Amino acid sequence: MKLERAATADIHELYQLQLLAFESEAEMIGSRDVPALQETEAESAADFTNWIVLKLVSNNRIIGAIRYRTRGKKVEVGRVMVHPGYRRRGLAQRLLKTINEKYPDQVRELYTCTKSWKNIALYKKMGYHPVKEVTEDSGLSFVYMQKK
Repeated sequence: MKLERAATADIHELYQLQLLAFESEAEMIGSRDVPALQETEAESAADFTNWIVLKLVSNNRIIGAIRYRTRGKKVEVGRVMVHPGYRRRGLAQRLLKTINEKYPDQVRELYTCTKSWKNIALYKKMGYHPVKEVTEDSGLSFVYMQKK
């Protein structure tokens, strides 16, 4: 299994993984208003250049990914996703650890739905702490978490 930077040629496969990976979150929170599921493939492709995307590849398939970008002294982390068939193997931790090692002295921030208890538990395990909660027009609440 290798971890490498994704290229524009990976956008379609990353988008398919995104739909698959975030479906379980929608089931967990009881809503399909998850931002990753509301995004079209065209929107995902247009946003790709705004992020650095890392992909985990096994047998020539993308089985996990994470994206990040720096904003001043903060590193925004997003779309931590692992193919359902490869979960519970430490892959999300590996993705997060990569960002932590790359930016050890900067604040790293991510967010997830407040009902995504599995995600919140993982992020806390990785050293992230809740800093604010935001409720969107959809009625869903999201918790922003940081690691310093």
